Amino acid sequence: MHFSPFFFFTTFIDIDTSTATKTQEIKSMLTRIKKHLEYVVSITFGAFLGFLFIGIPLLKDWLIKREDIWRLEDRSDAIPKLNVQTSIYGNHKTLIINGKTFHYVEAGNVHGPLILFIHGFPEFWYSWRYQLDGLKDMNHHLVAIDMRGFGGSYKPRDLEAYNPDHLLADIRSFIQELSPNGRAACVVGHDWGGIISWAAAAQSWECDHADQSGYMERLVILNGPHTLVMSNNFTQKFSNAFYALNLKHLIKHPRQAIRQSWEHVLPCFKQILMSYYIFIFRLPFSIGEKWIMSRDLGIMDHYVGGIPAEHITPDDVEIYKATYSSDNYASVTCSLNYYRSEALTGMYDGQRARGIKQVGFIGIPTLVIWGEKDIALNKEMCLDNLEKYVTNLTIVRVPEADHFIQQQCPEKVNDLIRKFITSKGNLRDIDGNSN
Repeated sequence: MHFSPFFFFTTFIDIDTSTATKTQEIKSMLTRIKKHLEYVVSITFGAFLGFLFIGIPLLKDWLIKREDIWRLEDRSDAIPKLNVQTSIYGNHKTLIINGKTFHYVEAGNVHGPLILFIHGFPEFWYSWRYQLDGLKDMNHHLVAIDMRGFGGSYKPRDLEAYNPDHLLADIRSFIQELSPNGRAACVVGHDWGGIISWAAAAQSWECDHADQSGYMERLVILNGPHTLVMSNNFTQKFSNAFYALNLKHLIKHPRQAIRQSWEHVLPCFKQILMSYYIFIFRLPFSIGEKWIMSRDLGIMDHYVGGIPAEHITPDDVEIYKATYSSDNYASVTCSLNYYRSEALTGMYDGQRARGIKQVGFIGIPTLVIWGEKDIALNKEMCLDNLEKYVTNLTIVRVPEADHFIQQQCPEKVNDLIRKFITSKGNLRDIDGNSN
């Protein structure tokens, strides 16, 4: 997509003035204008943030510390060794889906009910190692997948390959192929895996509600937003801020009006700043790739390496780096394509196209486990009004946990998942911190 100074002119002169087509063409024109403006704003903001968070630190390291910031270790022969090294957590397997090869690791009873674990960024199946090990006695079939573009799975570089239809089809295919009854006893998603799991659960509920063919029985989300909830919260909070600044209130109580308005929009601005990396990832000229690969994949040291030392070792960080180094660093570009595609904004377009009245609605039992120290996701934007989309909902807040909660608090997460899947009564009694 590009922005041309002649865009508005050519758009207007192309409009057919006939009554039958005028309204539709005006809507189409406005949609194109909106997309171009969004692109311009995104690139401008991303360029500013890129200079602030990438340019200045890298320039400082290069000029002052004299570091070789573009040096990359040779890890080309590491993957076969890693597969042997990590086999203590389960068996490495592959699955062919529509001619594409996907990698996964399984543990537990392979003939039991399926529990599917879906990772986020910058991760792969290994982020679920504590769950594969800690829940293998549940008599369930535990499967941690590498999503397309990650780890040992199919790595297309084309953006279209990451549209929501493909991502959701992958999950449904995994479930149908690996479950004895074509249904998952539970899907557990984190970060991007959470975003996709929310949409898959909505799609499954849509099918279940219509013809009893739903493919998901329970859902667990770990620090992953329902994108419709987040979008609606943005809209609602800005609307509330606007109404707080009504003229009468502003004249009588100006300070109070401004303070109330600011309190409404503050979570929105916090989330925008917390999501700074998304704007950088969407910049042209492979700037996102250069950032991730700088300092020998330093992002792994910064984010993954920030997990408490008792739950991650230097060897674990090296496993992440080696996996992202494989296939000539294909996982770096492919993982960023999730942010560059329509996946963030179009996850529910399929439901809209099918005429579903309650888009994004989920009726299956759902457990949300949320690390409240998350530096990437604002809890207000992600959790407020969630119950409007999820009727059978339990939220457990973990104050001491950050974004990578399943690795930071594995015993806590495992205990909650175990209780949730085996519970038959009131799900709100799972944990004392639930609400």
